[in-house]
Amino acid sequence: MTFLMLLINPMLGLIYTIHACLKNKIINRWKLIIVTAIVFFYLGISIELTNVNADLGQYFSWFPNFVNISYNDLFREAISEKNFFILQKLMLAFFAKLHNNSLFSGFVVSVFYTCYMYIVTTYLKKNNCQKNSVLKKEMATYFGVFIISFGWVLTNVRNPMANAIVAVAIFRDLYLHKKGIITVLLYLLALSMHVAVVPIIICRILTGILFGKNLLHRFLSGVLGVLLVFVGLHSNIISMTSDKISAYGLGSSGGGFAEYAHTSFYYQINNLFLLYVMLFILILITIAKRQKNTFEKQFPVFLTMITILSILSYFLPTPLIDRYGMFVEIFIPLIIVNVKFSQIKKRSRIIIYFLLMITGLFGLAWQIAFLSFQINILSFLGKVFLGFLSLI
Repeated sequence: MTFLMLLINPMLGLIYTIHACLKNKIINRWKLIIVTAIVFFYLGISIELTNVNADLGQYFSWFPNFVNISYNDLFREAISEKNFFILQKLMLAFFAKLHNNSLFSGFVVSVFYTCYMYIVTTYLKKNNCQKNSVLKKEMATYFGVFIISFGWVLTNVRNPMANAIVAVAIFRDLYLHKKGIITVLLYLLALSMHVAVVPIIICRILTGILFGKNLLHRFLSGVLGVLLVFVGLHSNIISMTSDKISAYGLGSSGGGFAEYAHTSFYYQINNLFLLYVMLFILILITIAKRQKNTFEKQFPVFLTMITILSILSYFLPTPLIDRYGMFVEIFIPLIIVNVKFSQIKKRSRIIIYFLLMITGLFGLAWQIAFLSFQINILSFLGKVFLGFLSLI
C-alpha cells in the first residue's frame, strides 16, 4: 500500500506512511524514514533555483571547478593545511562528477528531513507514547515539518545538513545513551561540515559536566571536551571559530553577510518568526519539565541551553538565530508530545492550542512565500501535484 501511494503521489505516500507508522506497529519506523528520504529527495530535484545568490546557487557555480579534482588531492591538501572542514570540497567533487545539479539539491534536503524523521520516529516508537493519541503524535510530527523552513534547508546547504547530523548525534548521545563509535563519527562528520556546530557541541559538553547522571557520565563529557580541544589544536577548528567570532560576535561589523541580513525583508521576517518560536519552545519545555514525562534531566537542560543560545544569537550584529533556531526546531515534536495538555488550566490550554495552530499555519504559509523568492514556485507546486509523472 505504501508503494502504491508513493506512485500515485509522493506527498500522499508520505502522509499515509506517517499515519500508518504512528497508528500501529505494522509499518516499521525504518520504512517511514526511507519513504521520507525518497519524498524529500524528489522535492529537492523538482526545484528550479531562481535566486542565484543563495548558497545553493554558489555551489552550482563551483561544480565546474571540481569536475577533474581527485579525492586523493583533496585529502592531501586538507592534511597539508590541517583543514578539518573537508566535507564541503568532497561533496563538490562528488556531485560535480555527476553533472546533474538537481541530484545535489535532492541530496541536501533528503539528508536533513531523513535525520528529522529518524529522531521523531525513534523517540515515539521507543516510548510508544501510549497515553498520547495518534492525532497528537501526527500533529506534532507535521508541526515540525510546517515550521522548519524547506527553503532554508534547500538553499543554505551545509549549515542545515550539519545541524541535522549533529542533532542525530545529540539524540543518540543524550537520550538513547549510545555513546559508541557511530555517535562519535556523527559528531565529527557534522563538525567537518560546518564550524557553526562548535557551540552546539560545547553546550553538550557543559550539559554533561554540570548535569550528568553520575560521575562516570560527567567524566565522559569531560573526555569529549578534551577530545574537541585536541582535535582543534591539531587542525584549523579553533582558528576558524575565532575568525567567525571576530566576524559575527559582539562588537564586530557583522561580516560580509551583515548588509543582506539588515536589508532583506525575507531574512528579517524569518528571524523574527524564529525568535517567537524559540520563546514559545521555552514555555513548552518549562511546562514539560514541571510535569512527569519521559524526558531525562540532561536532555531538556540541553534543549533549554540551545534555545537560549538561539535567542541570544538574534541580537548579534548579524542575527544568527537561523543557525541554531533551526536546530532546536528539529526537536519540537518531542517537546509537544511530552506536554500533558489535560493537566494545564483550561484558559491556558486554549491559548497554547491557539498558538500552536497559528504558528503551524503561519509557518506553512511563510514557507511558500520564502520559496517563491528562492525558486520557480509554480513549477515546483506543479511537480508536487503531478508526482513522479513529472519525471517522465
